[in-house]
Amino acid sequence: MTNSIRKLFEQYSLHRKLVLVADLGIVGLGFLLATILRFNLEIGMVSLAELLAQLGFAILPTYLLAFVLTGSYRGILRHSSIDDAGKLFSAISIATGLSFVPVSLAWLFLMPDVWTLPPSIILIHAPVTFILLMGFRLVTRSLYQAYGNQRGPARPVLIFGAGELGQITLNVLENDGGSSVHVVGFIDDNKLLHGKMLAGNQIYSEKQAFEKIVESKDVHEIILAIDKEGITRDRKKKFLDRCLAASIVVREVPPIKNWIDGKFSSQQIRELKIEDLLGRDPIWLQMDKVSQGLQGAVVLVTGAAGSIGSEIVRQLMAFHLQKVILLDQAESALYDLQNELLADSPQNKFEVVVANVTDKCHMRQVFEKYRPQYVFNAAAYKHVPLMEATPYEAIRVNVGGTRLLADLSVKYGVAKFVMISTDKAVNPTNVMGASKRICEIYIQALTQETSVKTQFITTRFGNVLGSNGSVVPLFKKQIEAGGPVTVTHRDIIRYFMTIPEACQLVLEAGFMGNGGEIYVFDMGEPVKIYDLAVKMISLAGLKPNEDIAIEFTGLRPGEKLYEELLANEENSIQTHHPKIKAAKVRTYPFETIQLAVDELIQATQTETEHELVYRMKALVPEFISQNSAYCKCDESLKEKRRETTSLPADKDMKIRSMVYTVAGGSSIR
Repeated sequence: MTNSIRKLFEQYSLHRKLVLVADLGIVGLGFLLATILRFNLEIGMVSLAELLAQLGFAILPTYLLAFVLTGSYRGILRHSSIDDAGKLFSAISIATGLSFVPVSLAWLFLMPDVWTLPPSIILIHAPVTFILLMGFRLVTRSLYQAYGNQRGPARPVLIFGAGELGQITLNVLENDGGSSVHVVGFIDDNKLLHGKMLAGNQIYSEKQAFEKIVESKDVHEIILAIDKEGITRDRKKKFLDRCLAASIVVREVPPIKNWIDGKFSSQQIRELKIEDLLGRDPIWLQMDKVSQGLQGAVVLVTGAAGSIGSEIVRQLMAFHLQKVILLDQAESALYDLQNELLADSPQNKFEVVVANVTDKCHMRQVFEKYRPQYVFNAAAYKHVPLMEATPYEAIRVNVGGTRLLADLSVKYGVAKFVMISTDKAVNPTNVMGASKRICEIYIQALTQETSVKTQFITTRFGNVLGSNGSVVPLFKKQIEAGGPVTVTHRDIIRYFMTIPEACQLVLEAGFMGNGGEIYVFDMGEPVKIYDLAVKMISLAGLKPNEDIAIEFTGLRPGEKLYEELLANEENSIQTHHPKIKAAKVRTYPFETIQLAVDELIQATQTETEHELVYRMKALVPEFISQNSAYCKCDESLKEKRRETTSLPADKDMKIRSMVYTVAGGSSIR
């Protein structure tokens, strides 16, 4: 039955002539009713012969002409709207005026004694016909909504937001043939609207909706239809948490600027993302300062194909710079980014370079050819367990690549060099974090050289939501596969930020300070990874530990329960930006650090992994391994640090000498 009605609607929506014939039939019916009304419902006074003559000579021709002129019959009946009512009103007004012409002619020249059509009937006919025609359309629309547009059982839903966007959402859901939902009411925070009706649906407070409607109507889905300006982030998060606790799936209407060609359909209503639960108020940028600095500049972005690097590139493309150099060794990801940018930006505004940041010859050629004024260094290995297993790569790429880029930036007169670090560089417990801390130490020491004009800036991030290899994509894949979702430890916590937030911080930091600063982002409250898993499972409309199991796998090598943004011996000072602080950290003589870093990089060619980690621990005294094969290095290193005089001349002499110079020397103790 339902399928037959739907096919009937869809088939006949294509035949406009049938709609025109139906409209003319309704005009005739309206004329009969108007005539009966004119004679005070005395049907005996109505002459059928006269009525048919009047219809054929005066009414139907004028209405046919009016319908054709206004196109009132061309609309799709099942999607009738206020626009169709306007066209009908125009058509009836035109037809009413034209109807007096043949009536006057007939009265003057033809058969005034036989065929008389009182003007009052024409005037009565106009509103009667409008009501009938509009009623025909509304009845057709209601029938389609009730029987014709359901692709399956209708799901009862509530709409959060009874404003204009909420009304638009209701209309779209009712008119969209692809939708299989049934709106049972609205939720709104405006107390003045509670208890009132909107398009036949009652408006409830949040309390009323959850205590009465959700259970009685079996609601398992709520659609957020409210502008960002209409709700605070905290209010939204509290509402979403309540929905998740009640196992209600939440979807959201996209911002108007994201509507396709300015139009909105039910397919654009998106599933809520975990970023919506963890994100904070957006970061404001000093756009004038950033824009002025980038005006006409050449900018080099290393690691441009990665999560952070690609977003930095996207944001840079919005400024009036000369060119952005996209450098990465991942050719496939770089190719995809190139194609994405070509859709929005001219080719001459960016250039793609496939290269490895540790290749001295190629990097020198890149700096020589493009002469960048700004360098954003996002190239690095970031996975803790992988780098714990291969310290060689962490040193070669993270330390060696950063040192090479920093040295070339000084040589070729780069104005600003912005390095992306991590909160894992603070009191590091793993090789990856220690390698990034060594990068911080090196470029800070380099900044102290009086001959260096390049301003070196460091930014420390927490975990980035949705980045390659982060916990969010992993959980998403595990949920899609039916579980289990794996968490290393029930109490493990992390700071989170979104990719756009991270990149906005990078841009802002690039134009703050005079060089040598380490900028730390106000990450907000840390998040328990277990709670994150629970929320992601709930967002998918499933029940944690019922539909999807959560399993604990144990801390991975080098992993700790919590991350820090500042080391114990560090503190911070507030900048002009409320969410960015500058870390006050220890400084090191450049000559000493340069020698130690050179020896560390050279040692990758001859020494074992344990020997390399020894060197890293000597450079970073606070580097204490956790849950790692390198834990046994820490105790022996403590003993070596206490030796400030003679050292035994054995096979470890090279390492012990470096430990004595770097860790035991008065400048770095």
